[in-house]
Amino acid sequence: MSVSLKSRQLLIPWRVYLVPMKLIKPHEEVCRDYVLKLYHEVVRDKMLVKPLLVEDRYYILLDGHHRYAVLKMLGARLAPVFLVDYDSPLIEVYSWRNDWNVTKEIVVNAGLSRSKKLPYKTSKHVVRDIVIPEVNIPLRRLMEDE
Repeated sequence: MSVSLKSRQLLIPWRVYLVPMKLIKPHEEVCRDYVLKLYHEVVRDKMLVKPLLVEDRYYILLDGHHRYAVLKMLGARLAPVFLVDYDSPLIEVYSWRNDWNVTKEIVVNAGLSRSKKLPYKTSKHVVRDIVIPEVNIPLRRLMEDE
């Protein structure tokens, strides 16, 4: 018995894409010391291991702010991103801090704001039932024109 492709459902509708850096909108501040530490690791390895977690409507950066900052320092034109539907119940947001109650709406508003970013380590995003793959992409590939 043969099954047509039309009758199959993609279990993981999200994938890793190379996206222009200029489209990505951070929603949170970073720790400068950790950015510098990570910068040296990425330069030493000449690759980025993990993609950024980005929502697919506005390209708001959900996880990977330090990796994003490193890519900006290096002058990368592209970033590997795992695009997700932020409305999906598989995407959850919590706070690392006791003094914050973070919601998806707060994250989106901070990402769309040019000036009001959330403090460092405010949000923690969890993707349920999906393992985000490593990309191990060479830095030279991220420096190429879009």
